Amino acid sequence: MFLKFIALVAFTILIMLINLCLGDLTVAPLEALQAVFAHSGSGEIHDVIVGIRLPRLLTAFVVGLALATSGYLLQALSRNDLADPYLTGVSSGAAVGVACAMLLKFDFQTIPLFAFAGGITASFFVASIARGSGQYGVSVAKLLLAGIALSSVAGALITLAMTTFGTQLMAQGLYLWLLGGISGRNWQELIPTVCYTSVGLIIAFAAAKQLNLLALGEETASSLGLNVGRCQLVILAAAVLLASSAVALSGMVGFVGLVAPHLSRRLFGRGVRLQLVCSGLTGAILVLFSDLLARTLSPGQELPLGTLMALIGGPFFIYLLSYSLDQVQSH
Repeated sequence: MFLKFIALVAFTILIMLINLCLGDLTVAPLEALQAVFAHSGSGEIHDVIVGIRLPRLLTAFVVGLALATSGYLLQALSRNDLADPYLTGVSSGAAVGVACAMLLKFDFQTIPLFAFAGGITASFFVASIARGSGQYGVSVAKLLLAGIALSSVAGALITLAMTTFGTQLMAQGLYLWLLGGISGRNWQELIPTVCYTSVGLIIAFAAAKQLNLLALGEETASSLGLNVGRCQLVILAAAVLLASSAVALSGMVGFVGLVAPHLSRRLFGRGVRLQLVCSGLTGAILVLFSDLLARTLSPGQELPLGTLMALIGGPFFIYLLSYSLDQVQSH
């Protein structure tokens, strides 16, 4: 297990180094590291590495980490392996909040708060539908259908708001943002997101013991003295804060919170604290790899990050859905 974890960390560092080196201007690994840590190298290389690629690399890392950890928390909270910020409508609710903040012309430091408000509203809506009164756990079908319906309504609201109240330039920018991508992200946008993400991660790790108790079932956890309702609310808030921070920075990047926790569980087991770390790193690797493909597959043209993640995560989701339905029918 320890060797697997070391290999995961090493692979994360390797993919980060590759992202630093590859692009329209190919840079040797040693030159890239010198530009980052020793502030040496030619002016062009230093400007490209420190001014463009490093903030983009760290943005991809934070977005992947946040979405994957959020997905793991939602799956643990609902005891449903198909839960994910994108599929449950949390990302769509956050997107509505971001669109409102853009229309009201708030600065980027406050945009994640609007995204959080939209995401938490969406999560309560989906949870109220997917879980009937007095029912423990959630219905897979209701969860997915409610998430799909909410995503459709959110998309319609964003389009309506932008065409009615926004300028053409703002509408075009929002459309590109909805496709998902981290091109052009800078330090001023990254730092607030790191702060919000750090709060979500701290809450998640602090609630690891409570997550272990919830895994036993709500009735059992309650009999052991856990305040189930308050605990679920705190964990949900952490999951939504993580997802909303990522959406505010990168737009709609789907399936990271679905794929990463599943891969991590297969490789590292189900320990909560270990899964929080390993799921986050796996999500970071997925987004870093997808962003590398987005920049290098088509020279002179960048592909949308959200599109690439959909190509990776969509088939994986179909497989999980068919497997879950087979399990339900067998019982």
